[in-house]
Amino acid sequence: MTFSIPIFARGEVIDDPEMTYSGRFGTNFSAPNAARYLDRLVLPNRNVLKDLYALSTDEIVDFLVELGDRLDLDTNPHLKWALDLNHAFSDLPPQLCENSYRATGSGGMLSRPRIEAVIKTIGREHLDGWAEQLQYNGRRISVRAVGVPTVHMIAGNAPGIALMTFIRNALIRGYALVKVPSNELGAAIAIGKTLVDMAPDHPLTKSWSAAYWRGGDTAIEEKIYHPKNFDRVVAWGGHASITHIARYLRPGLDLVMFDPKNSRAFIDGDALDDEARMNEAAIRLAADVGYMNQVGCASARVAFVKCGTDPASMAKLRRFGRLVLDSIQRLPASISSASERLTPDFASKLDALAMLDDEYELIGGDRRGGVILSLNGEPVDFFDELAFRTVNIVPIPDFDVALRRTTRDVQTVGVYPERLRNELRLPLALHGVQRVTDLGYMLNYDALTVPHDGTEALRRMATWIVAEDCADMPELWQALLHEPAPG
Repeated sequence: MTFSIPIFARGEVIDDPEMTYSGRFGTNFSAPNAARYLDRLVLPNRNVLKDLYALSTDEIVDFLVELGDRLDLDTNPHLKWALDLNHAFSDLPPQLCENSYRATGSGGMLSRPRIEAVIKTIGREHLDGWAEQLQYNGRRISVRAVGVPTVHMIAGNAPGIALMTFIRNALIRGYALVKVPSNELGAAIAIGKTLVDMAPDHPLTKSWSAAYWRGGDTAIEEKIYHPKNFDRVVAWGGHASITHIARYLRPGLDLVMFDPKNSRAFIDGDALDDEARMNEAAIRLAADVGYMNQVGCASARVAFVKCGTDPASMAKLRRFGRLVLDSIQRLPASISSASERLTPDFASKLDALAMLDDEYELIGGDRRGGVILSLNGEPVDFFDELAFRTVNIVPIPDFDVALRRTTRDVQTVGVYPERLRNELRLPLALHGVQRVTDLGYMLNYDALTVPHDGTEALRRMATWIVAEDCADMPELWQALLHEPAPG
């Protein structure tokens, strides 16, 4: 079966399946040749954005709330179509795909209180007009956050990322072209089709485009990634994709990165001395490993446990590892389940651990999940690739050892017990960590309303314009008014 993925270009659906591509799991899909439709994906001129500035922020919020009412999986045929695509191309099992789509509507990201919380991250005064300030030197300035044409290379591990992108773009009044990811082919298009059903001529409908093209297609990218057409690239991607986009960067084309992250747990070994506390820590860690099948950046992949490596301590750690695996497998099917597709590459990495039995012990390690126990105090060399509900538990003598192994690519650290949070938050921040929370809450993260991957996304996506009133500021040129004219 071949699925057809149209282009959505500023309110127009272009269904011209000229190109055929191989999907991630053996299913093909077709799409228009985006190079032929660049004139529709690129703004004809910047003045078309002026219509967005006739809208108040309140009107934009009302629009978003109405969109949330329409993004109901039970009644929206476009979301149902996108969910069918997910079943064929997503890393997530069907039930988790469906749950993700059900979270996109009015009860989720598009609730009015949540949208208002997003606005607070940038300040309504910067969105609704020119916020006046009096400078230290008496000069009056006005500051406004202005949306610009932006290419969004979004991640495909959840449909909410496309919706998050639409919300951010709408609030700053920008123009967004989404490069549709191969493992989430439908969400951005479904949002566009819903916008057409709701308000085909609305400026916010015209501010949204989405298309699939193969990365590295220079016929498209040399025009897309150019400052005459776009001011900014917002990229969610791995090392290869970020390195690829970097070749196009130049003055006038900025890059905002939500680069891939791995997240970790720091657990005090005292938790192993009491059966009840050990069980609680195991359940909390299992939730942070298993939620949404470990596809998120905030999912725990390595758990550092402060304890010895003597036989008695390792016996406790094995007991802890078994409890973690058991708790993973007892997670509700609504948030986690056995993986449908354990990739051959990952399975071979787990199999290779059997030849390193003096360094690692594998507990489980199949479609249902696994625990890799490091016997030598060293994480596995593929720790950043851990997936399918698999966690590496590493004993350490003290947390300084874990800190030395912590870099900017660590997004979230979950700690247990809670007293460690305030003790470790500054050292973790100095080593590049962007979020510190309690174990069991690592996936309970609202990237829309708090700093995301170490940056305030809405502020970074906007261009900040300063307009100056200089009437009361004498400058050199004014003195020249009183000089005799030459000749």
